[in-house]
Amino acid sequence: MFSEARYQKYIRDFNSTFVGGMSLPDFFDKYYEQDATFEYVPQARKNVGRAEILEFWGGVGDKMQEVILSHTHYLANETTVASEAPIDFLCREDLEWNGVPYKAGTKFRLMMCAFYDVSSNNKFTYVRVYSIYNPGYAPDP
Repeated sequence: MFSEARYQKYIRDFNSTFVGGMSLPDFFDKYYEQDATFEYVPQARKNVGRAEILEFWGGVGDKMQEVILSHTHYLANETTVASEAPIDFLCREDLEWNGVPYKAGTKFRLMMCAFYDVSSNNKFTYVRVYSIYNPGYAPDP
């Protein structure tokens, strides 16, 4: 079972990849099966396999720094994890994210709900992440 403590470590390791900690390839290999699928909603974009997922994460990391905050909800059983957490983004360049324009240096927050399928190796095989933007989620200045 993918315990809550392991999930918290997963989030810490993910966050570290954007600030010079664990590399994205090492992070992937630690927590994901090689043929995993990572689906990002609202675009319903599916990234299948290690190379595609690393390319997607790297592209996001080039545009903004992402910090997943402590989860507000966590549920798990032997094959599934579900969580909800706010995510703060710091824009490295001018960009549009989910239809909202941002200037370089600005921050915004999304609420994330994620569902993870877990293999018998205690690694993720399929992840579906839903991100919701609302101005009311804005991070503290």
